[in-house]
Amino acid sequence: MIGKTISHYRIISLLGKGGMGEVYLAEDTTLNRKVALKFLPEMFTSDSERMARFEREAKLLASLNHPNIAGIYGLEKTDDTRFLALELVEGDTLADRLKRGPIPVDEALKFALQITEALEAAHGKGVIHRDLKPANIKITPEGKVKVLDFGLAKAFAGETAASELSNSPTLSDAATRQGVILGTAAYMSPEQARGKAVDKRTDIWAFGVVLYEMLAGKALFAGEDITSTLARVLERKPDFRSLPANLHPKINDTLERCLVKEAKNRCHDIADVRIEIQRVLTDPNGVSVKSVTGVEPRPKLRQMLSWAARTVVLIAIAGSAVWILKPMQPEPKRVVRFEYELPPGQQLAGGIAVSPDGSRFVYGTTNGLFLRALDALYARRISGTDKDSVQPFFSPDGQWLGYFSQSDNKLKKVAISGGAPQVLCDTSAGIAGASWDSEETIVYSDLVKGIMRVSANGGTPEILVEGNIANGAKEGFPVFPQMLPDGKNLLFTNAFNMSEFNNNQIIVQSLKSGKRKVLFKGGMYSRYLPTGHIAYTLPASNTNIGNYFAVSFDLDKLEVTGGPVSVLEGVAAGSSPDSGTLVYVPGPSGMTGAAGPASTLNTLVWVDREGKEETLGAAPKNYQSLNISPDGSKVALTVTDTGNMDIWVWDLSHQTPTRLTFDKADDDSPVWTPDGKRIVFGSNRGKTIGGIYWRSADGVGEVEPLGARPNRLIIPRSFSPDGKFLVTTEVLITATSVGTNIGMVSMEGNRGISDLLKEDYFELVPRISPDGRYMAYESDESGTDNVYVRPFPDVNGGRWQVSNNGGNSPLWSPDGRELFYRNGDATLAVDVETGPAFTHGNPRVLFRGTYLSGNILKVTSTPWDIGPDGKRFLMIKPPAATVSDSSTAGQTAAAWQTKIIVVTNWFEELKEKVPGP
Repeated sequence: MIGKTISHYRIISLLGKGGMGEVYLAEDTTLNRKVALKFLPEMFTSDSERMARFEREAKLLASLNHPNIAGIYGLEKTDDTRFLALELVEGDTLADRLKRGPIPVDEALKFALQITEALEAAHGKGVIHRDLKPANIKITPEGKVKVLDFGLAKAFAGETAASELSNSPTLSDAATRQGVILGTAAYMSPEQARGKAVDKRTDIWAFGVVLYEMLAGKALFAGEDITSTLARVLERKPDFRSLPANLHPKINDTLERCLVKEAKNRCHDIADVRIEIQRVLTDPNGVSVKSVTGVEPRPKLRQMLSWAARTVVLIAIAGSAVWILKPMQPEPKRVVRFEYELPPGQQLAGGIAVSPDGSRFVYGTTNGLFLRALDALYARRISGTDKDSVQPFFSPDGQWLGYFSQSDNKLKKVAISGGAPQVLCDTSAGIAGASWDSEETIVYSDLVKGIMRVSANGGTPEILVEGNIANGAKEGFPVFPQMLPDGKNLLFTNAFNMSEFNNNQIIVQSLKSGKRKVLFKGGMYSRYLPTGHIAYTLPASNTNIGNYFAVSFDLDKLEVTGGPVSVLEGVAAGSSPDSGTLVYVPGPSGMTGAAGPASTLNTLVWVDREGKEETLGAAPKNYQSLNISPDGSKVALTVTDTGNMDIWVWDLSHQTPTRLTFDKADDDSPVWTPDGKRIVFGSNRGKTIGGIYWRSADGVGEVEPLGARPNRLIIPRSFSPDGKFLVTTEVLITATSVGTNIGMVSMEGNRGISDLLKEDYFELVPRISPDGRYMAYESDESGTDNVYVRPFPDVNGGRWQVSNNGGNSPLWSPDGRELFYRNGDATLAVDVETGPAFTHGNPRVLFRGTYLSGNILKVTSTPWDIGPDGKRFLMIKPPAATVSDSSTAGQTAAAWQTKIIVVTNWFEELKEKVPGP
C-alpha cells in the first residue's frame, strides 16, 4: 500500500492495525493536508448489509464537530476497497503516556475535563463511544486531548441492516443494540461484559476506569487473562486505596459515582462529572488536600511506640514463618455468568465450540460460523463458511476450526485468522461429533462407517470403531468420539434409538485390543474433562434439550467412581469446556409437561403471500409434518409426544383433533389420497427399516401395509392426480453408504415398488404437478440443495433447475401455474408453464419468517403445505420472540436460538458439586 495513490490520497506509511482494519498516514493531494486512512477489513466490506448500516452510522459520526473529538472527513470507495478518511492527530496516546507511570493529579484532571467535554458533545448528538480506553485517547504535543474512533464500535458491530432505508433504525437516538460485548475487557462496563443493552452510562463507567488509571498509574480491573478480567469487572469492587492519599474528596466521590456496577445507580450524565472536575480545578485550595501535621510525641511515649512497633514486627516475622511452613491455598477462581444475545437477524444453527484456552467461542448460524472473542469488539463471520457449515470444533492450539460441510459431505478446516477452507476428507452422509484430540489427528463419527481417524492435514481416514447404521437400532451406533489423554483409549456414545436416550451406552474402548467397557447407560455428547469428570447431556423426550450431568472418572483405572449429578439444567446446545469456560444455549423455562419440552411446542399458522400470519387454532404441540386434504377441510399431522411419533387429523371446520395411529413405532409423513378417503404414512413398524402404510382417514378399519424394500426407509411424498401412482423418497442404507433416490409405487394390481430417479446425488421430496405431467424435487447435484423439475413419469425426458441459490421442499400451486420452495427463512415463488412445453421464470421472494424448514428435516419431514385456494400456506412455527415489528413474519426468531450463556471458571462450580476421583 505504501507509495500508492488511492482516489486523491497518497499513502505514506503504516500507522497501525487491529481488529477494525489497518490505518495509514496519507496525504490528501486535493487539500494538501495529512490524514489518517482506516481501511476496513475485507470480511466487513463483503457484507453488504453491514456496510449499509456502517454508511448510515458514519454520516451521523461525521456530524460530530468538537475540538476534543477527532473528526471523520469521509467514507471513500475505490473498486472493492472501502476506507475512512480521518483527522490525523499528532502525539502519543494516553496508553503511551501511562507507560511512564501515574500522571500528576492536576494534569490528569485537565485531561479528564477535556474527555468529559468530548463525551458530553457526542452524547448530545445521541452518539455513544462504547470503546473508551487510553488507546483511543490522543494527547497532542500542546497537551490537547483528542478522543478517537467515536462511535465506530457500534458502526463496526454489524447490526443487521434493512435493505430499504425506510426500514432502517433511527440513527439519531441513543438506543443501542444488545448482545455484543464491545470494548476492551478491562474498560467494559458490567452491562457490556454481560452482553446487555448499553447507553451513555457505559461511557461514564469507562471514563471512571480511565481516570482511575491516570491517577493510580495502573489499570483498575486488568487480570492475567480475559476471563479473570471480565470476572473482576463483573464482581470485584473498585479498590480506591491506590489513588493518591491527598486526592480531593470531590474526585473520590465522582469516581465512586462513575464506577457503580448497576447502571441505574450510576451517574446518569457526563455533564455532572464535568462540573465536579471544573470545581476541583478552580478550587483556591488546589486539587489536593494538605496533610494535617501531628503533634510531636513526648520521649517516653515515643519509646513506648517504638517498643510496640518492634513487637509487632517480631510477631509479623513469626507469623510469616508459619505461613512459609504451611503452603498457601490458592484462592478459588470466581465463577462468572453472562449472556450474549445474537444480533437481530442471526439465528443459531449448527452447533457451538469453545477454544481450548476459553478466550473465544464459535457458533453456527443460518449465515455461517461466527467467531466471538470474549474481549472482542464484534463477532465476525469465518470466511468460507455458510449455512451448511455445522458441528464446529477447535484445534488444540485454537488457531484452526474444523467443521462438517453439509453441502458436499466433507470434513473441512479453516484458519480462524481467515483464508480458504481446506478439505480433510469425504464422509459417507454426515458426521455425529468430531474432536481434534492432538496436533496431528482428528477423530469423528461417520454416520455410516463408524468412528474414523484422519490426519489434521487431510488424507484417507481409517476406521477405529466399526458401525453399521442398518443395525444401529439393535446393536447401537458409535457417535461423539473423544480420544482420552492417554492416547490409547476412545470415549464415545453407543447410540440406539435417538428417541430413547436411556438405552444409550457411554463406552470406553481400547484402540489396541478393541476391548470395550460400558461405563454407564443413558445420555449423549459425553466428554472427559481435565478435572477428572465425564460430562454428558441427558436430553428430554426426543429433543436435544435436557440436563447436563457429570460423574467422577478415574482415568488410570478407566472407571466411574461416583454417581451422576445434574450440574446444569435446560441445555439446548453447548460445548463441553477443556479450559473451564462453558458456553451453552439455554432451553426455555417450563420445559416439562404432558406435551413434552416447551421448546418443541410448535404452533400451526396460516401465512398469506405477504407474510401475514393467522393462528390455526390447534394447541401447541411437537408438530413435524403436515398435509392438507384435497378439499381443504382437514390437515393430517405428525405429532411427537413422549418420544413417539403418530399421525393425527385436525378438522378445520370443527376445530377438533383425532388421533389416527397408536402403535409404539414411529409413524410419520402423512399424505392424503386424491379422493381424500385414506392417509398414507411411513412407519418403522414391522421388521423393516421403514415401509409405507395407510388407513382410512376417519379411523375406521385397521392400518394396512402398502409395501417395503430391504435396507430402505421409504417416505411417501405425493400422489399423481388420478391416484394411480405414489412417489416416494427412498433412503438406501448399507453398511458402507447412505443414499437417497426417488421411488414410485403403483397403486393398482400388486402395488409394486420401483426406482423412478436413481442418480449419484441426494434426490428428495418429489411433488407431482396438478396436471400430472411434471415432477418437482430437491437435489444436491449442483453442490448445494436446489429445486429441479422433470417430466413425469418419463423423468429422463428433460430436466430444469428452477431455484438458483439454493432451495428445498417444493410445492406446486393448485392451478399448476407457480412453483414454491423454501430457502433459509425465505419462501420463494417461480412462475411456470407446463404446456405445451415446460418453461419457468425467475424466483421471487414472497415473504420471510422463522418456520420449520425442509432443509433441516428434509429426509423425514414436509413441514408446510398450500391451501386449495392457493392464497395461503400452512406452516409450523417454533416458539418465537418478536424482534421488531410483530406483524412481519420475517422479524421473528426462536427465543432459545438467539441467546448464548457464557460461564467462566465453571470448573470451580463443577468440583464443588461433583468431587473428583
